[in-house]
Amino acid sequence: MQRNNMTRHLIKALINALPRFAEEEGDFYAVSRDTLIAGLSEIQGISAEVAGNTVNLCEALLDSLATLKPQDLQRGEWCFVSFPAQLMALSALTALIDPGSRYFETDFWNTRDVDPSKTERQREVLQIIENRRNDRHLKQKAEPVRYIHVAWSMIKHEGKVLFFHREDKTRHEKKSGNYGLIGGRVNQKDLSHFDGNMQDKLRLLQSADRASIKPALAETLKRELLEEVGLEYEQHYVFRPWRALRPYRQVQGAKSNHALTEYFLEIYAIDLTLEGFCLLQQKIAKSTAEFAWFSLDEIAQGKTSDGKTAYIEALYDDFEDRDYLKFALEDLEDSFKTNYINCHDPAKFRIVLPRDERQQILAGTPGKESAIDFQLNESTLSLLLGLAAHLREFSFVEKDTSIALHPYGWLEVEDDCELQTELVELAESFKDSKDIVIENQKDRWFRLSILPDCVFFDDSYFSCSVDQKDMQSRKSKVRVTAMRREFGTRLGTVGKDKKEPKVPINVVKSLDNLNKGNRNDSLTDSVRDSYRKSQLHDSLAKLGMRGLLRQDAGAVKIYCEFVMN
Repeated sequence: MQRNNMTRHLIKALINALPRFAEEEGDFYAVSRDTLIAGLSEIQGISAEVAGNTVNLCEALLDSLATLKPQDLQRGEWCFVSFPAQLMALSALTALIDPGSRYFETDFWNTRDVDPSKTERQREVLQIIENRRNDRHLKQKAEPVRYIHVAWSMIKHEGKVLFFHREDKTRHEKKSGNYGLIGGRVNQKDLSHFDGNMQDKLRLLQSADRASIKPALAETLKRELLEEVGLEYEQHYVFRPWRALRPYRQVQGAKSNHALTEYFLEIYAIDLTLEGFCLLQQKIAKSTAEFAWFSLDEIAQGKTSDGKTAYIEALYDDFEDRDYLKFALEDLEDSFKTNYINCHDPAKFRIVLPRDERQQILAGTPGKESAIDFQLNESTLSLLLGLAAHLREFSFVEKDTSIALHPYGWLEVEDDCELQTELVELAESFKDSKDIVIENQKDRWFRLSILPDCVFFDDSYFSCSVDQKDMQSRKSKVRVTAMRREFGTRLGTVGKDKKEPKVPINVVKSLDNLNKGNRNDSLTDSVRDSYRKSQLHDSLAKLGMRGLLRQDAGAVKIYCEFVMN
């Protein structure tokens, strides 16, 4: 208390010795620093060193408030810039000596259980002060007062990167985005490797000691991925370092933690397990507003086509040229690989599933498929049809309640249900087949592991129709309705689907003539070449039919219902 009183007496004496600036007419005078020090030393009976420290401290305060003329300070003199500057200086110094003075109410900076409006007022004050301190620094090198160590995850899939809606959703800088990479900052709990006490941990956490904190980043990443996405380390993913960004400074912060901050960011590439990939897809589907996929072009542009903006300024700053960032992301492997076991080129291999178990599965080179050596039964075929339909991304109008459908043909089945037993037995029955490969992961995830474009269905599921009125028009192209019928499987009912490509009218007429039995070599060659160049061929392939026209015993035939309505 005695020391505090001494400090107040020193500052009060300094106030009396300050230079003055007239409120009117503009008169003013300066006082040298040496005079202020000598006066304090004499009046207060203290050493020149103590008086000098007091003057220097107050000078630093008033100079930070820009109340003193810089050119006079360089000459060792104090001179106020103006009368309002003098008032600002007196206000600050008087607040230091008056025990009752407060610039804010006593609990202004309290952050526990406070109204959001108060948090916003705290932010506004810090934002103004820190922006001014940063923007007006004479050397443009203001020191940060906040240090944040961050672990970000890079989850890449099919040329896109996953972003997560930022924590501080309602307020952010205009140039900042509303979506960031999944991850977050190191906190005390992540410092499990550090042997110090709580005080030591806080000092380290709020320092620029990047090397000492780096071991904690792995724990931060694991915690954030669990909190934000529900992914468990090792069970759902592993990670590897991708890039350590150079320190990035910005006046920023979540909620009211707003200050000139130096960020130390490390980015980790995520490799998802099958279970992790499926869980992530379900999480995204249930929380579409929380997640956003950015294409690499959108990352380079900073926003998606629907207006979502990326907050990765530190990453942009590290690469400097955003094209370099895009190239680096192109080189980054996807976080999940499809890795079909049977990955034959669709131009050289395909399988065709029959509609009836009395028929056989065909496999081989397109146009030369032959029956495989496997005896089907009704149950096996029904399971295969369901797996194949899901692999081809056909829609189910209803499905078995014990399964969940995932991308790339994967389905997840509940434990201890009848369907699980059937799928395990199915995988076992085809374990020696090179053509039909059923993947079984932990008796929980199953799929037909063949490139989707290699899988086709019996011709009887398909039909084509043309409106006669269109044929009578003068249009060069007419709409052909290509249809796949609804069919049942053990997994559920596959819905019907259709495509309506525009096809040259001369091709349709040729197909109609061929369908009516009007065959000759020139017609056959012409219609086959023209058909394969039309959108009808591609449309039927997307529906799951291997081709409307095929050659059999030297003759080209139409292999599904073709109707002129």
